[in-house]
Amino acid sequence: MTLTELHFHTSESSPCGKVPAKKGLTMYQKAGYGAVVVTDHFSRSVYGKKDYRDWAMVVNQFLAGYEEAKQTGQKLGVSVYLGMELRFPHDENDFLIYGLDKEYLLARPWIYEQELNQVYEDLQKHGMVIFQAHPFREKCSRANPSHLNGIEIINGNPRHNSRNDLASSWAREHNLVGICGSDFHQVEDLNGNGVSLNSLPESERELAQRLKIGEFTIHVKRKGEGT
Repeated sequence: MTLTELHFHTSESSPCGKVPAKKGLTMYQKAGYGAVVVTDHFSRSVYGKKDYRDWAMVVNQFLAGYEEAKQTGQKLGVSVYLGMELRFPHDENDFLIYGLDKEYLLARPWIYEQELNQVYEDLQKHGMVIFQAHPFREKCSRANPSHLNGIEIINGNPRHNSRNDLASSWAREHNLVGICGSDFHQVEDLNGNGVSLNSLPESERELAQRLKIGEFTIHVKRKGEGT
């Protein structure tokens, strides 16, 4: 079984991330993780409104943390996959996307200015998945379940009350797949949370398909401030 982190931020690409990718990957390798998905924030508040800028430049800024993590992981024997924590402009809900690659992002300028239903439909066509992150935190609201592949039922961040018990109940009510992650931003956020996979996926798309059908075991050591 391979312990896998599904919610990991870097200081290179997430303003709220306080740990460089290289240091973070080294910490995770020492803690026994075999895989990490880099899910840096991607939103108007981080990268700005649609304007005259070259979209490729925006994408490259977003990928900086992932690329550093990927290089470090190759040296340490930790598999690193590209993901994203996406936020649309009209609320403070966050969505974890799995199955991404650079080519997909380059072909979809200003994806964070769209709406959930549009992004969901496009992701499904391309073998990707979208999970709502920490849907029961203060200021968050539950998205339309028909536009989700699942939700994060265990968020281990120690600085937020994610009300994980409510998230778990809501996932069961709507027959949604539930995932678990540390929501790593700072050194103290490495807590042993994640999912266990029978084997390492060969690609981001394979990881996405396994998550979509729930082909994993949740691994929890710390539930965060909210239970």
